[in-house]
Amino acid sequence: MKSTKELLRDKREGASWTTDEMTRFVADIVNHHVSSAQIGAFLMAACCRGLTDRETADLTLAMSRSGAHIPTSTTERPRIDKHSTGGVGDKVSLLLAPLAVACGLSVPMISGRGLGHTGGTLDKLESVLGLTTNLPITEMTRLLREYHLFMAGQTPDLVPADRITYALRDVTGTVENISLLTASILSKKLAEGLDGLVMDMKVGQAAFLPTLSQAQQLAESIQKVCHAVGLPVTFVFTRMDQPLGRTIGNWLEVAEAEIALAGRAHGDLAEVTITLTAHMLLLSGMVTDEHQARNRVVEAWRSGAAHIVFHEMIARQGGRWLDSVTHYSAFTPVEVCADTAGTVDHIDARALAVLAMDAGSGRLVETDSIDPIAGIVLLQKTGTEVDAGEPLALIYAADDQKRETLAKKASLVIKTTTAPVLQEPSMIIDVWT
Repeated sequence: MKSTKELLRDKREGASWTTDEMTRFVADIVNHHVSSAQIGAFLMAACCRGLTDRETADLTLAMSRSGAHIPTSTTERPRIDKHSTGGVGDKVSLLLAPLAVACGLSVPMISGRGLGHTGGTLDKLESVLGLTTNLPITEMTRLLREYHLFMAGQTPDLVPADRITYALRDVTGTVENISLLTASILSKKLAEGLDGLVMDMKVGQAAFLPTLSQAQQLAESIQKVCHAVGLPVTFVFTRMDQPLGRTIGNWLEVAEAEIALAGRAHGDLAEVTITLTAHMLLLSGMVTDEHQARNRVVEAWRSGAAHIVFHEMIARQGGRWLDSVTHYSAFTPVEVCADTAGTVDHIDARALAVLAMDAGSGRLVETDSIDPIAGIVLLQKTGTEVDAGEPLALIYAADDQKRETLAKKASLVIKTTTAPVLQEPSMIIDVWT
């Protein structure tokens, strides 16, 4: 039997690991028989040398089996989840999960923290005062059985191999690798005991995988593993060139989601959310066509049912909504204003996300603390006409100096023009069913 050092040397040279070798390495990660340096070496070798389809499936299954599972008999409702490959301002999960539950589904949502330039659902949720995403398996099971919803992270006994590697991928520059993305995404979803999965494949300059062909490669990789394990999956390819919605930053995105659920559906955020939730319903078999599915989602939105589910979920997980609103309203933002009259023609989503992260909305190393208020509110979207001096954005941060720095730099990446601006296309690029 080869040592870990020998296995890593083989992988460095491009050799494939056997199923037993991959399974043993994952077990060693969980049992702390390999160091962070060795895990990092594997991650980098996987990026530089690649993993075969069989190695990817072996890694995914080994990670999914590395800890406990949520019992499949928890609820009689169809158990459907959604996963996004990540985007700037992507707070869709905060709207979609309550909508899906209001439509009759069960949603066991195991989420992650920020990766690279995009924020994580857990970081967003934990900006709500008192809210915990650190739920034991027994509590996840109870919430799913009684209320059909939880939004939580990996616990020490739930997919621990992914929990360990997830943080290291963020700080070792190995986030975008197709095989590692596949294993990380699906290991958590397989542990949820799903009846179906909808994948939101982000495409654009602010996405992890900027081109459609790269997103399709990841979809094909996920599709192969899902087929091997019998998990129905739908892929929705959505645009990620501009920030989704009007906010970037943890608390700001949660607040935007709550306000959106309290009102009527409109704009890019609503288009993506309704489409993804409709495909969750289609996978469940509760509806027969997309038109029927979309109507059911819109009705759950307009009736206020999803808004109620949202607040009930927040409260059940310890969140104090009104206290949070009062607390964060004390922070005064800095305005970014238009230098000249014209039309907003470009908002560099990736640049804004990186700037917000530098101000405290994300982590540069795994030990960094997050400033939950740090972020940006976009007052104008692409195509909007503005006058000189009109506010374009509001800049938030708990640290005064970081707030001022963010405001100065953000003013350089929100651009206006006097030329006509083309109408933005649909947010939906393609759907694979």
